[in-house]
Amino acid sequence: MTLIDTPQTRTTGPDLVRASSWCGLAFTICQLAVMVGMSIFVLPKGGGPGQDPLTWGNNVLDHADLYRFGNYVFMVAGVLLLGFLGAVQVRLRRADATGTLATVAVAAGTICAFVWPFAAIIHDTAIDAAEKGTDPRLLAGWDSIAPYSLAFSALPRIFLVLAIVMALRITAKSPWLQRIGIAVVVLSAIGTAVTVAGVTFPALALGTLGFELWIGALAISWLRDDS
Repeated sequence: MTLIDTPQTRTTGPDLVRASSWCGLAFTICQLAVMVGMSIFVLPKGGGPGQDPLTWGNNVLDHADLYRFGNYVFMVAGVLLLGFLGAVQVRLRRADATGTLATVAVAAGTICAFVWPFAAIIHDTAIDAAEKGTDPRLLAGWDSIAPYSLAFSALPRIFLVLAIVMALRITAKSPWLQRIGIAVVVLSAIGTAVTVAGVTFPALALGTLGFELWIGALAISWLRDDS
């Protein structure tokens, strides 16, 4: 009789899901830290509405390395969301066996994780072009890539948050996270209009901050609940 060795089945799933949940908390902490750091140390070195575009552009050029560093840390902090999508996929599959919610959430989350970091790379490219001799006034215009890319990322964010909220509702868990998630969706939806109406930027900013805090709270909730 021939004996056939069968591979052992590894049961590391729960630990991997917890590790993925930790990525959600790391995303929130890093994003908030980078936003505060940029607001204090980088953005004041550039310019603002009403300032002469030439002065604005030259200010950015004078602190190009600082802007590049800020863009880099934004890129690293942003893609941490990818690590959290593993836990999102598992949790949503438990709530919805069809996989519909999980598919929507992972696809939307992947887009969210790349839009903002990619905008940072494009801004670096604009700085490189200015350093090579293009009109520095263009950098004043290129700074608008931040609110515009944020408005774009708010669109898939709506699908990500709604998918998770629906899963929470199906499982009858975390009603406060459900309510806050809906508020984030509403603010994000209003904020997407920044590309045509700048007055909606406060809603976009609040929606973005709310989303980052919401992801962290969701990660903590999942870390406490292994079911």
